[in-house]
Amino acid sequence: MGYRSDVRIITSKKGFEKLKNYVTDTIAKSENPQMYNLMENLDLEYENSYSKFFGWNNVKWYYQDVDIVMAGLNKLKDEDMSYRFARLGENFDDYEEESYESENEEEQDFEYPCVERYFDDDYVMDNMKTYDNASNDLDISS
Repeated sequence: MGYRSDVRIITSKKGFEKLKNYVTDTIAKSENPQMYNLMENLDLEYENSYSKFFGWNNVKWYYQDVDIVMAGLNKLKDEDMSYRFARLGENFDDYEEESYESENEEEQDFEYPCVERYFDDDYVMDNMKTYDNASNDLDISS
């Protein structure tokens, strides 16, 4: 199974295209050009007039394809392009955030990825009901 994370990134539209091209070109030149391309397999994609919000759910954020995306974000920083990055791991305290804000790029005030931790009461109550139903189905008279 492996450890999984949810990841969100916000860039300018131009930054998104640069990141996508960087990842695709790097994979094509790698020892494994058939490698999974995260940028072509987004779980979330939304844009407005100047920025792009995208990411993945339940992804193993520790493979080579991930390293290429992170190197692409560093490339954006090197080229003075803004981005916001956030990763939320399975463990409660596993949260990572990184950002770079260009002074020269047209749009500098990107939204920050929003994370909410909450109690899933319905899940607990449903499991409790399942346990009660399973207990009632047992024949304990014999």
